[in-house]
Amino acid sequence: FPSMDVNDSSNNNQSLFDSIVNDKHLWDMWTVVNLPTVSWAAIWDALPTLLALTLFSLIHVPINIPAFALSTDTEADMNNELMAHGFSNIIAGMFGGLQNYMAYTQSVLYDRSGGAGKVS
Repeated sequence: FPSMDVNDSSNNNQSLFDSIVNDKHLWDMWTVVNLPTVSWAAIWDALPTLLALTLFSLIHVPINIPAFALSTDTEADMNNELMAHGFSNIIAGMFGGLQNYMAYTQSVLYDRSGGAGKVS
């Protein structure tokens, strides 16, 4: 993993983002899959579950965000929320990460316990 030390001379004046993206090992996950060896029958069997999870992921934002806004007396811009969730899920998918999910109960607990801002 690239050094995060700003005084490290091995970075060659690259930004942290550039050094991460240019790391040759970051892209190794895309070379692991050998398509002729994929069990397409297993994928076909898992397809209903994959579709159900996709649909669940699509409806959780329009349900949870307005509920959270009502619980906390705040305004929610659904266009911004949907765009943010979409972009974060695309980026997470490109790098092999997990999807973004708004956990309603954790968000309400965070708000009621005095959490303020995105950083905290």
